[in-house]
Amino acid sequence: LVGAPLVENCLAGFNSSVFAYGQTGSGKTYTIWGPANALLEENLSSDQQGLTPRVFERLFARINEEQIKHADKQLKYQCRCSFLEIYNEQITDLLDPNQRNLQIREDVKSGVYVENLTEEYVSSMKDVTQLLIKGLSNRRTGATSINAESSRSHSVFTCVVESRCKSVADGVSSFKTSRINLVDLAGSERQKLTGAAGERLKEAGNINRSLSQLGNLINILAEVSQTGKQRHIPYRDSKLTFLLQESLGGNAKLAMVCAISPAQSCKSETFSTLRFAQRAKAIKNKAVVNEVMQDDVNFLREVIRQLKDELHRMKSNGNNQTDPNGSYSTGWNARRSLNLLKFSLHHPRTLPHVDED
Repeated sequence: LVGAPLVENCLAGFNSSVFAYGQTGSGKTYTIWGPANALLEENLSSDQQGLTPRVFERLFARINEEQIKHADKQLKYQCRCSFLEIYNEQITDLLDPNQRNLQIREDVKSGVYVENLTEEYVSSMKDVTQLLIKGLSNRRTGATSINAESSRSHSVFTCVVESRCKSVADGVSSFKTSRINLVDLAGSERQKLTGAAGERLKEAGNINRSLSQLGNLINILAEVSQTGKQRHIPYRDSKLTFLLQESLGGNAKLAMVCAISPAQSCKSETFSTLRFAQRAKAIKNKAVVNEVMQDDVNFLREVIRQLKDELHRMKSNGNNQTDPNGSYSTGWNARRSLNLLKFSLHHPRTLPHVDED
Protein backbone atom coordinates (compact mmCIF):
# COMPACT_ATOMS: atom_id res chain seq x y z
CA LEU A 1 0.00 0.00 0.00
CA VAL A 2 2.82 2.43 0.78
CA GLY A 3 5.76 1.11 -1.22
CA ALA A 4 4.17 0.35 -4.62
CA PRO A 5 2.84 3.90 -5.24
CA LEU A 6 6.16 5.29 -3.98
CA VAL A 7 8.05 3.38 -6.70
CA GLU A 8 5.64 4.45 -9.47
CA ASN A 9 5.83 8.09 -8.34
CA CYS A 10 9.61 7.89 -8.33
CA LEU A 11 9.75 6.53 -11.91
CA ALA A 12 7.34 9.29 -13.01
CA GLY A 13 9.80 11.90 -11.68
CA PHE A 14 8.18 12.80 -8.33
CA ASN A 15 10.15 13.08 -5.08
CA SER A 16 8.73 10.69 -2.47
CA SER A 17 9.20 10.25 1.27
CA VAL A 18 8.04 7.75 3.89
CA PHE A 19 8.26 8.58 7.61
CA ALA A 20 7.84 6.03 10.43
CA TYR A 21 6.56 7.87 13.51
CA GLY A 22 5.50 6.67 16.95
CA GLN A 23 6.41 5.82 20.52
CA THR A 24 9.61 3.97 21.35
CA GLY A 25 9.17 0.19 21.01
CA SER A 26 6.06 0.45 18.80
CA GLY A 27 7.64 -1.08 15.67
CA LYS A 28 9.02 1.76 13.50
CA THR A 29 12.44 0.24 12.81
CA TYR A 30 10.83 -3.18 12.27
CA THR A 31 8.44 -1.64 9.73
CA ILE A 32 11.09 0.27 7.76
CA TRP A 33 13.97 -2.26 7.73
CA GLY A 34 12.36 -5.57 8.77
CA PRO A 35 13.20 -8.01 11.59
CA ALA A 36 16.69 -8.05 13.13
CA ASN A 37 19.23 -9.72 10.79
CA ALA A 38 16.51 -10.01 8.09
CA LEU A 39 18.82 -8.39 5.51
CA LEU A 40 21.36 -11.18 6.06
CA GLU A 41 18.82 -13.88 5.17
CA GLU A 42 18.60 -14.24 1.39
CA ASN A 43 15.57 -16.54 1.41
CA LEU A 44 13.42 -14.45 3.75
CA SER A 45 9.77 -14.70 2.69
CA SER A 46 8.30 -11.48 1.29
CA ASP A 47 5.72 -11.09 4.07
CA GLN A 48 8.58 -10.84 6.61
CA GLN A 49 10.52 -8.17 4.72
CA GLY A 50 10.60 -4.55 5.84
CA LEU A 51 9.35 -1.69 3.68
CA THR A 52 12.80 -0.68 2.36
CA PRO A 53 13.81 -4.09 0.87
CA ARG A 54 10.37 -4.39 -0.76
CA VAL A 55 10.63 -0.90 -2.26
CA PHE A 56 14.03 -1.54 -3.82
CA GLU A 57 13.14 -4.99 -5.15
CA ARG A 58 10.14 -3.40 -6.86
CA LEU A 59 12.18 -0.41 -8.06
CA PHE A 60 14.87 -2.46 -9.82
CA ALA A 61 12.24 -4.77 -11.38
CA ARG A 62 10.32 -1.75 -12.72
CA ILE A 63 13.51 -0.04 -13.99
CA ASN A 64 14.34 -3.22 -15.94
CA GLU A 65 10.81 -3.30 -17.42
CA GLU A 66 10.93 0.38 -18.43
CA GLN A 67 14.38 0.09 -20.06
CA ILE A 68 13.21 -2.87 -22.18
CA LYS A 69 9.90 -1.16 -23.05
CA HIS A 70 11.58 2.10 -24.14
CA ALA A 71 14.75 0.68 -25.69
CA ASP A 72 14.05 2.72 -28.86
CA LYS A 73 14.42 5.92 -26.79
CA GLN A 74 17.74 4.76 -25.26
CA LEU A 75 16.18 5.02 -21.77
CA LYS A 76 18.83 4.62 -19.05
CA TYR A 77 18.54 4.81 -15.26
CA GLN A 78 21.14 5.58 -12.61
CA CYS A 79 20.63 5.27 -8.82
CA ARG A 80 22.81 6.53 -5.98
CA CYS A 81 22.21 6.15 -2.24
CA SER A 82 23.24 7.83 0.99
CA PHE A 83 22.53 6.95 4.64
CA LEU A 84 22.73 9.30 7.63
CA GLU A 85 21.61 9.61 11.22
CA ILE A 86 20.76 12.63 13.37
CA TYR A 87 21.96 11.91 16.91
CA ASN A 88 21.82 14.61 19.60
CA GLU A 89 21.26 17.17 16.79
CA GLN A 90 24.46 16.13 14.99
CA ILE A 91 24.53 14.50 11.56
CA THR A 92 26.71 11.40 11.08
CA ASP A 93 27.36 9.60 7.79
CA LEU A 94 26.36 5.97 8.45
CA LEU A 95 28.34 4.76 5.41
CA ASP A 96 31.47 6.46 6.81
CA PRO A 97 31.05 6.94 10.60
CA ASN A 98 34.27 8.98 10.77
CA GLN A 99 32.30 11.77 9.08
CA ARG A 100 30.58 13.36 12.07
CA ASN A 101 28.88 16.68 12.70
CA LEU A 102 28.21 17.21 8.98
CA GLN A 103 26.61 20.50 7.96
CA ILE A 104 23.38 21.09 6.03
CA ARG A 105 23.75 23.47 3.07
CA GLU A 106 21.23 25.07 0.75
CA ASP A 107 21.83 25.63 -2.95
CA VAL A 108 19.64 27.29 -5.60
CA LYS A 109 20.03 24.39 -8.04
CA SER A 110 20.31 21.30 -5.81
CA GLY A 111 18.21 22.55 -2.86
CA VAL A 112 19.00 21.33 0.67
CA TYR A 113 21.84 18.82 0.99
CA VAL A 114 24.37 17.51 3.52
CA GLU A 115 27.93 18.56 2.80
CA ASN A 116 30.49 15.75 2.29
CA LEU A 117 27.88 12.99 2.67
CA THR A 118 28.94 9.69 1.04
CA GLU A 119 26.92 8.65 -2.02
CA GLU A 120 27.23 5.15 -3.50
CA TYR A 121 25.94 4.07 -6.92
CA VAL A 122 23.70 1.00 -6.85
CA SER A 123 22.33 -1.15 -9.67
CA SER A 124 20.87 -4.19 -7.87
CA MET A 125 19.15 -5.30 -4.68
CA LYS A 126 22.46 -6.83 -3.53
CA ASP A 127 24.16 -3.40 -3.70
CA VAL A 128 21.39 -1.79 -1.62
CA THR A 129 21.41 -4.64 0.94
CA GLN A 130 25.16 -4.20 1.50
CA LEU A 131 24.69 -0.47 2.14
CA LEU A 132 21.79 -1.09 4.53
CA ILE A 133 23.74 -3.72 6.52
CA LYS A 134 26.77 -1.41 6.72
CA GLY A 135 24.72 1.65 7.72
CA LEU A 136 22.43 -0.04 10.25
CA SER A 137 25.42 -1.64 11.99
CA ASN A 138 26.77 1.88 12.62
CA ARG A 139 23.49 3.29 13.93
CA ARG A 140 23.14 4.30 17.60
CA THR A 141 20.91 1.98 19.61
CA GLY A 142 20.59 1.44 23.34
CA ALA A 143 18.53 -0.52 25.84
CA THR A 144 15.66 1.00 27.78
CA SER A 145 13.12 -0.75 29.98
CA ILE A 146 10.63 -0.68 27.07
CA ASN A 147 12.92 -1.69 24.19
CA ALA A 148 16.15 -3.73 24.31
CA GLU A 149 17.32 -2.19 21.01
CA SER A 150 15.85 1.29 21.05
CA SER A 151 16.89 3.59 18.16
CA ARG A 152 18.59 6.61 19.72
CA SER A 153 18.73 8.60 16.48
CA HIS A 154 16.67 9.54 13.44
CA SER A 155 17.95 7.76 10.34
CA VAL A 156 17.39 8.80 6.71
CA PHE A 157 18.15 6.49 3.77
CA THR A 158 18.00 8.42 0.49
CA CYS A 159 18.09 7.17 -3.09
CA VAL A 160 18.36 9.56 -6.04
CA VAL A 161 17.01 8.04 -9.27
CA GLU A 162 18.02 9.70 -12.56
CA SER A 163 16.76 8.74 -15.99
CA ARG A 164 17.68 9.93 -19.50
CA CYS A 165 15.99 9.23 -22.78
CA LYS A 166 16.21 10.66 -26.31
CA SER A 167 13.47 10.78 -28.93
CA VAL A 168 14.79 9.70 -32.33
CA ALA A 169 11.96 11.56 -34.10
CA ASP A 170 12.73 15.11 -32.95
CA GLY A 171 16.10 14.78 -31.18
CA VAL A 172 14.68 16.02 -27.84
CA SER A 173 16.38 14.62 -24.74
CA SER A 174 14.56 14.18 -21.43
CA PHE A 175 16.29 14.17 -18.03
CA LYS A 176 14.21 13.15 -14.99
CA THR A 177 15.42 13.07 -11.42
CA SER A 178 13.59 11.98 -8.27
CA ARG A 179 14.48 11.33 -4.67
CA ILE A 180 13.23 8.64 -2.28
CA ASN A 181 13.61 9.32 1.46
CA LEU A 182 12.98 6.47 3.91
CA VAL A 183 12.95 7.99 7.39
CA ASP A 184 13.02 5.95 10.61
CA LEU A 185 12.43 8.43 13.41
CA ALA A 186 13.59 7.82 16.95
CA GLY A 187 10.63 7.09 19.24
CA SER A 188 9.08 9.55 21.64
CA GLU A 189 9.46 8.33 25.23
CA ARG A 190 8.51 9.17 28.79
CA GLN A 191 11.29 8.88 31.36
CA LYS A 192 8.91 7.28 33.88
CA LEU A 193 8.19 4.37 31.52
CA THR A 194 11.65 3.89 29.97
CA GLY A 195 13.72 4.37 33.12
CA ALA A 196 16.20 6.47 31.13
CA ALA A 197 19.10 7.93 33.10
CA GLY A 198 22.48 9.53 32.42
CA GLU A 199 23.39 9.43 28.69
CA ARG A 200 20.06 7.74 27.84
CA LEU A 201 18.19 10.63 29.48
CA LYS A 202 20.17 13.21 27.48
CA GLU A 203 19.42 11.27 24.27
CA ALA A 204 15.73 11.09 25.18
CA GLY A 205 15.65 14.85 25.79
CA ASN A 206 17.09 15.57 22.33
CA ILE A 207 14.76 13.02 20.69
CA ASN A 208 11.66 14.47 22.35
CA ARG A 209 12.71 18.05 21.53
CA SER A 210 13.29 17.15 17.89
CA LEU A 211 9.93 15.32 17.66
CA SER A 212 8.19 18.25 19.36
CA GLN A 213 9.64 20.61 16.71
CA LEU A 214 8.47 18.20 13.99
CA GLY A 215 4.99 18.12 15.57
CA ASN A 216 4.89 21.93 15.73
CA LEU A 217 5.86 22.12 12.05
CA ILE A 218 3.13 19.59 11.14
CA ASN A 219 0.55 21.68 13.06
CA ILE A 220 1.49 24.86 11.18
CA LEU A 221 1.55 23.13 7.78
CA ALA A 222 -1.87 21.56 8.47
CA GLU A 223 -3.26 24.98 9.48
CA VAL A 224 -1.86 26.63 6.32
CA SER A 225 -3.34 23.85 4.15
CA GLN A 226 -6.76 24.12 5.80
CA THR A 227 -7.10 27.91 6.12
CA GLY A 228 -4.88 29.18 3.29
CA LYS A 229 -3.40 31.78 5.68
CA GLN A 230 0.27 32.54 5.17
CA ARG A 231 2.50 31.80 8.18
CA HIS A 232 6.20 31.50 8.87
CA ILE A 233 7.14 27.80 8.49
CA PRO A 234 9.87 27.01 11.10
CA TYR A 235 11.89 24.54 9.00
CA ARG A 236 15.19 25.61 10.60
CA ASP A 237 14.13 24.82 14.18
CA SER A 238 15.84 21.39 13.97
CA LYS A 239 18.27 19.47 11.75
CA LEU A 240 15.50 16.98 10.91
CA THR A 241 12.96 19.54 9.69
CA PHE A 242 15.61 21.58 7.84
CA LEU A 243 16.96 18.51 6.05
CA LEU A 244 13.51 17.21 5.06
CA GLN A 245 11.72 20.49 4.35
CA GLU A 246 11.05 19.44 0.75
CA SER A 247 9.16 16.37 2.02
CA LEU A 248 7.11 18.41 4.51
CA GLY A 249 4.71 20.61 2.57
CA GLY A 250 7.07 20.97 -0.40
CA ASN A 251 7.89 19.28 -3.71
CA ALA A 252 7.34 15.64 -2.71
CA LYS A 253 4.69 13.00 -2.22
CA LEU A 254 4.64 12.05 1.45
CA ALA A 255 3.44 8.97 3.35
CA MET A 256 3.58 8.55 7.13
CA VAL A 257 3.41 5.20 8.89
CA CYS A 258 2.32 5.81 12.49
CA ALA A 259 3.16 2.91 14.80
CA ILE A 260 1.27 2.43 18.06
CA SER A 261 1.64 0.04 20.99
CA PRO A 262 -1.27 -2.15 22.18
CA ALA A 263 -0.15 -1.82 25.81
CA GLN A 264 -2.56 -0.10 28.20
CA SER A 265 0.37 1.64 29.92
CA CYS A 266 1.14 3.42 26.60
CA LYS A 267 -2.40 4.77 26.12
CA SER A 268 -1.52 8.47 26.35
CA GLU A 269 1.35 8.09 23.84
CA THR A 270 -0.96 6.14 21.51
CA PHE A 271 -3.54 8.97 21.55
CA SER A 272 -0.75 11.49 20.96
CA THR A 273 0.48 9.51 17.91
CA LEU A 274 -3.04 9.24 16.48
CA ARG A 275 -3.60 12.99 16.90
CA PHE A 276 -0.28 13.60 15.12
CA ALA A 277 -1.42 11.31 12.26
CA GLN A 278 -4.74 13.14 12.00
CA ARG A 279 -2.98 16.53 11.68
CA ALA A 280 -0.44 15.15 9.20
CA LYS A 281 -3.24 13.96 6.89
CA ALA A 282 -4.37 17.59 6.49
CA ILE A 283 -1.04 18.68 4.92
CA LYS A 284 -1.11 19.42 1.20
CA ASN A 285 2.22 18.98 -0.57
CA LYS A 286 2.97 20.51 -3.98
CA ALA A 287 4.70 17.67 -5.85
CA VAL A 288 5.76 18.29 -9.46
CA VAL A 289 7.59 16.12 -11.99
CA ASN A 290 11.31 16.95 -11.97
CA GLU A 291 11.98 16.84 -15.71
CA VAL A 292 14.06 18.92 -18.09
CA MET A 293 13.66 18.71 -21.85
CA GLN A 294 16.74 19.55 -23.89
CA ASP A 295 16.83 19.96 -27.65
CA ASP A 296 19.63 18.05 -29.30
CA VAL A 297 22.34 20.47 -30.49
CA ASN A 298 23.00 18.62 -33.76
CA PHE A 299 19.27 18.53 -34.53
CA LEU A 300 19.04 22.30 -33.97
CA ARG A 301 22.03 22.89 -36.26
CA GLU A 302 20.31 20.99 -39.05
CA VAL A 303 17.13 23.06 -38.63
CA ILE A 304 19.20 26.27 -38.72
CA ARG A 305 20.84 25.12 -41.97
CA GLN A 306 17.41 24.48 -43.52
CA LEU A 307 16.12 27.88 -42.40
CA LYS A 308 19.20 29.61 -43.80
CA ASP A 309 18.56 27.91 -47.16
CA GLU A 310 14.93 29.02 -47.05
CA LEU A 311 15.91 32.60 -46.16
CA HIS A 312 18.45 32.67 -48.98
CA ARG A 313 15.80 31.40 -51.41
CA MET A 314 13.34 34.10 -50.30
CA LYS A 315 15.93 36.84 -50.78
CA SER A 316 16.81 35.50 -54.23
CA ASN A 317 13.13 35.62 -55.21
CA GLY A 318 12.83 39.19 -53.94
CA ASN A 319 10.02 38.07 -51.70
CA ASN A 320 11.17 39.80 -48.53
CA GLN A 321 8.44 42.49 -48.50
CA THR A 322 5.17 42.85 -46.59
CA ASP A 323 2.13 41.34 -48.30
CA PRO A 324 -0.98 43.40 -49.30
CA ASN A 325 -2.67 42.63 -45.96
CA GLY A 326 0.14 44.36 -44.06
CA SER A 327 1.56 41.18 -42.48
CA TYR A 328 5.23 40.29 -42.72
CA SER A 329 6.37 37.96 -45.46
CA THR A 330 7.61 34.37 -45.18
CA GLY A 331 11.18 35.63 -45.42
CA TRP A 332 10.79 37.71 -42.27
CA ASN A 333 9.25 34.70 -40.48
CA ALA A 334 12.13 32.51 -41.59
CA ARG A 335 14.65 35.07 -40.26
CA ARG A 336 12.75 35.28 -36.94
CA SER A 337 12.68 31.46 -36.63
CA LEU A 338 16.38 31.35 -37.42
CA ASN A 339 17.19 33.87 -34.66
CA LEU A 340 15.06 31.93 -32.16
CA LEU A 341 16.82 28.69 -33.00
CA LYS A 342 20.23 30.31 -32.70
CA PHE A 343 19.23 31.55 -29.25
CA SER A 344 18.13 27.99 -28.31
CA LEU A 345 21.43 26.62 -29.55
CA HIS A 346 23.52 29.03 -27.46
CA HIS A 347 21.28 28.88 -24.37
CA PRO A 348 20.29 25.20 -23.97
CA ARG A 349 18.09 24.40 -20.98
CA THR A 350 20.25 22.20 -18.77
CA LEU A 351 20.52 20.70 -15.31
CA PRO A 352 23.67 19.58 -13.50
CA HIS A 353 25.06 16.38 -15.05
CA VAL A 354 23.51 17.18 -18.49
CA ASP A 355 26.32 17.45 -21.03
CA GLU A 356 26.51 20.63 -23.12
CA ASP A 357 28.09 20.75 -26.55
